[in-house]
Order: sequence, then structure tokens, then C-alpha cells
Amino acid sequence: MLVTDLDGTLLNRQGEVSEANARAMKRASDAGIEVVVATGRAFVECHGVVRGVLESGYAISAGGAALHDIASGECRDSQAISHDLVEHCTESLLAHGHLAHLLKDPHQAGFDYLLVGDSALDDASRWWFSVHPLSTRSVPTLDQYEGGRSEALHHVLRVGTVAPVAELEAVANAITAQVGERLAIRHWPALVALGTAGIETHLLEIFAADVDKWTMVVRLCRRLGIDPSTVVAVGDGLNDLGMLRGAGLSYAVGNASDSVVAASHRRAPDHDLDALAFVVDEILA
Repeated sequence: MLVTDLDGTLLNRQGEVSEANARAMKRASDAGIEVVVATGRAFVECHGVVRGVLESGYAISAGGAALHDIASGECRDSQAISHDLVEHCTESLLAHGHLAHLLKDPHQAGFDYLLVGDSALDDASRWWFSVHPLSTRSVPTLDQYEGGRSEALHHVLRVGTVAPVAELEAVANAITAQVGERLAIRHWPALVALGTAGIETHLLEIFAADVDKWTMVVRLCRRLGIDPSTVVAVGDGLNDLGMLRGAGLSYAVGNASDSVVAASHRRAPDHDLDALAFVVDEILA
């Protein structure tokens, strides 16, 4: 199995898959390798680009919280957050003055995001929601959701928000101090419109404690009868660390951070220089 991250790895700085990378994915697939995309995006936020290069197979989305069949779009596996933790994190975000973004399993909930709170949607999220076919619901409080508080807490894959990094550190530290051992909490610069990216705008993501890309890769390997030690992983960011450490062979692309490089076995070129094609050439050789 070959597992590749999307943003900063398979995609170049224009948000596109190069022809060399697309050809390489087909060569790997034709050679009998299961090619999988693993991304922090929800499936609805990545299915267009994924289907452009993979007609079939699987995509791991939402940082490892969901597994989708690419051809049908069906969710084949998911790891939701327990209701009490969704409630705790949402109320903590609201208490700190943030809008809570609850990513749902759309096949269960019927929509993608439940936005909770009175705060305005930040510029990065407004842009993101405008360029993807996302369906959202907005309520001031959990109790005001049409199905009530209990229903609002169902089928949540991720709790998050977008805000200045200093503000997110405060709420992340507060949640970690209270229930951190039951959650996976991380934040990094938000992906915003090309030319307007700013490292001070961060995305906070909260998952169940055992959720990351690697745990879903292992679950997929079990489903397909593949030995996890034969997985090759390629990535560049914080949410790739688990799969880069767990895979039998891993590559950090040239634009990866130092911590990602330290967690990987080998280096690949920058994502603007057909990094995935380089990796496929090596493993096929």
C-alpha cells in the first residue's frame, strides 16, 4: 500500500496534481500497489481532486476519522467522538468566544458542518466553504439545534475552529488540562486562499484520542488483508507523523517540517517537484 498526504505532498502550490504525479499513481496501481490518499480534509472537500487521479480505491479523510470508497463516495469506516467530549469541547470553544465547527458524518447527519455559536465565521473558513460543495447548519447553542442537544452531538468526527494562534493555544490548553487524555488535539496554520495565507491564523482540530491517519491505515490494511509493514507513507505535516512513524517505509517531502523529517526514513523532493513520482520510481525500482 502507498499512502500519500494531499495538501503539501501530492498537491503542488497551485493546489493541483502534476501530470507526473498522476502518471506515477497509475503506474503504482498497475503494479498491484493499493494507492490511498490520506488527508485532513473531509471527503466532500477532497473528492473532486481524488477522483481526478483515482477511479477506485479508498480515501482516508478528516485526519483519519473516516474512510470512503472513492467510486461510490460511501463511508466504509468512521471514528466519531463520544457525545460527552463533543459537548465539553463545544462549550469550551463558546466560552472562549469562538465559533465551534462540528464536522459530521454526512451519510448519517445529512449535512457536513454544524456551526455552533454567535461569533462570525472567520475569513479563512468563509473562503473554504465558498470553494467546496459543503452543506452547513448554524445554531447559537447546542440546545437550539432542531433535534435538540442530544441529536446535535451525534456523528461528530471532529470539533474545531479557526482563529489567531494565541487565542487557540488558550482554549487548547484549557481542554487538554481537563480531558486531554481522551482526545487528540492539534493546531497549525489554516489553509486559506492562495496569496492570503498567514501563519498567525490557525486551525484547531480535536478528535477522539486514538484517531489519526495511521490508525485508519491499519484498519484499512486489516480490511484488505495487507500487512501494515508493507505500507509506504508520504507526507509533510503534523497530522502525517503517525503514519510516517508507523509505516514500513516513509518519505518526508522537501517542504516538510523538521519534526516530519525526523519521523521519516527517507526524503523526497519538494511537493512542487513531483515528490510522489520520485517515491513511486524508488519503490518500483
